[in-house]
Amino acid sequence: MNDQEFLERANANPHDDSQEFTEALAGNPEREQLLAQLKAFDAELKAGLESVSPSEGLQQALLDIPEGSLHPDTEVSAANDSFWRRNFKYAAAVLLAVGIIGILQQEDINPMEEMVFNHIYSELEFLDDDTPLTLDDVNTIMAQRVGSQFASSEEMASLEINVTEDCWVDFEQGIRGVHIVMTGDMGAVTVMVIPSTPLEDEMSIADDRFEGLISPAPGGNIVVVGEKQESLSRYSNMLAANINW
Repeated sequence: MNDQEFLERANANPHDDSQEFTEALAGNPEREQLLAQLKAFDAELKAGLESVSPSEGLQQALLDIPEGSLHPDTEVSAANDSFWRRNFKYAAAVLLAVGIIGILQQEDINPMEEMVFNHIYSELEFLDDDTPLTLDDVNTIMAQRVGSQFASSEEMASLEINVTEDCWVDFEQGIRGVHIVMTGDMGAVTVMVIPSTPLEDEMSIADDRFEGLISPAPGGNIVVVGEKQESLSRYSNMLAANINW
């Protein structure tokens, strides 16, 4: 076995115990040293990634990698036992981590956007609540928790509000606000009144399901999030014009 074939076999599977591989290794200190390094790396990588649980789809994608990418002389003995196949769940973790790093390098994640969506998805049950509340009910919670109220205007009275809750928008950071859910044209609309440092400019946010606006106000930020195609600016402008901080 020449050096190129040995190198491919060793990288594909440093634990190869076939007779041919063992004979090629015997009496060759350089090959023995290389194999020892590959085994050590294999063990370290496995230990470092053991706790990761990638999705079944990603695991299967790695298992479905077609054979034939190795040297023809090594394909049969090593392809089905390559590092990626032997350690596919760890390999998946590596690919997942590389993908996340690439995304983060391309676009910074705004912590405000992340906080808003994390909170909404943790309380999705609120979107199905259809218990009507009066504006007085809303203002009672608002006054107690964030020290502000909405004006008793006709446009505010026309809103169908179903949920008003005092909530920890971000418990770890100690950010508390008021979570309101009302009926929009396309479904439930979530409003968060957050007494935090106002953003410099209005910010649009979105994920696969929702769209939203985070609007700065004198006493904090007003968040409006709804289903795709919802008239979010209408609600955002209405709330900003009627809130008394």
